[in-house]
Order: sequence, then structure tokens, then C-alpha cells
Amino acid sequence: MSVSRFNTSVVAGLTVENIMAGSKFEFLARPSAVRVFAVQDLADLAEMDFTLGNVVVGERMRLTEVTASTGPSMLDDKIAAGVGAAGDRIQIRLVETGGALAAITRVVIEIAELA
Repeated sequence: MSVSRFNTSVVAGLTVENIMAGSKFEFLARPSAVRVFAVQDLADLAEMDFTLGNVVVGERMRLTEVTASTGPSMLDDKIAAGVGAAGDRIQIRLVETGGALAAITRVVIEIAELA
């Protein structure tokens, strides 16, 4: 099992196209289950799209608001989960929707290879 953690600031009105870009886990080496956990420091400022290969797993998902610098909890903050084939690209897109502030997000990606 692989776990990747990303702390990302999304500037007001902008988008981070793929927080996984350049990561050694961006493309699945083997068929795998992928779970995404995420939180943000301020309410209703960030939305997330999650694509696995050519399948959109979730779109415009709102992130849970938490106290600054905590989370995500792997018990409470699961955003989405999907299964991908070898070679599938994991794409996690973050969009700042508040328009006045930067959204600070924390995302954990868990990849479990399937037997």
C-alpha cells in the first residue's frame, strides 16, 4: 500500500489541474483501489474533481472544513474511492471557488494494489 500526502494552497479564483503531477504515484503500476481523503481550512472555498484513468470518479466535491493544520482523518474525511487499471493516471483537480481568499487544502491519497 502507498500513501501520499499533499498540502496545497489554491490561489483565489484559480485551479490546480493535478496535485499528483510529477509524483511517482501519478500512474498506477498495477490494478489498484484508490481512496482520496481531503479537508480545507476555510469553508466552501475549494472543490475537487477526481479522475482515475478515463473515469470521472467525482466532480465538484466539497471538502470538509477543519481547524487549521489538522486532518484529513482517514475515518471521517473520505471524499471518493475508485478502482483503476495498470497505467491509469490519478488526477486530483482543485478549484478555489470563494473568489477572495486562497484555499489551503490537505489531501491524502491511499493506493492499495489488488491481488
